[in-house]
Amino acid sequence: MADYKGKKFIYPENVESSYGVFLGITLKELLVIILPISAIGVMLLALPPRNVWLMLVKFTLLILVLVVVVAFLASRPVASRKNIRYQTILKLKGAYAKRQKRFFIAEKKK
Repeated sequence: MADYKGKKFIYPENVESSYGVFLGITLKELLVIILPISAIGVMLLALPPRNVWLMLVKFTLLILVLVVVVAFLASRPVASRKNIRYQTILKLKGAYAKRQKRFFIAEKKK
């Protein structure tokens, strides 16, 4: 480092503007996505009939749905980049698939 002249800039790679509350899930996602699913699940559990086995099935389905949603929100497909989420990759792939697919090719010179 003694022969280095000038200022050295360090740019962080994993900068994200949101604050992760639980497993990297932001507070907004927690309130907008997970809380309504949980509230609907609790309402479905409260609906009759109140048979023990039916309540167990309802509870199992609620837990399964919540686990799938949390797994989707918390997944990070690129291990070295913690700020890239699976939702972002799906949005980028969708935008890429919807782009204009018309390409202009120059005529061959004879």
